[in-house]
Amino acid sequence: MTAREYNECVTRYADNVYRFILKNLGHEEDARDVVQSAFEKLWVNKDNVDNDRSKSYLFTIAYNQKMNLLKK
Repeated sequence: MTAREYNECVTRYADNVYRFILKNLGHEEDARDVVQSAFEKLWVNKDNVDNDRSKSYLFTIAYNQKMNLLKK
């Protein structure tokens, strides 16, 4: 994944990931933190993530982080 593809991914999916997490958590600040962390992980692993799978990657990471928050 290139930097341009990453930026397109942010534009395309950030709102959808946020709404998905907010619906499940019900807390805006936590939802924003989860989304930011998911995109950070995508950036760190961009060389290993195929652009065609970036949406699935983001939602999976965000879901797992949401589950970790709920366990606390």
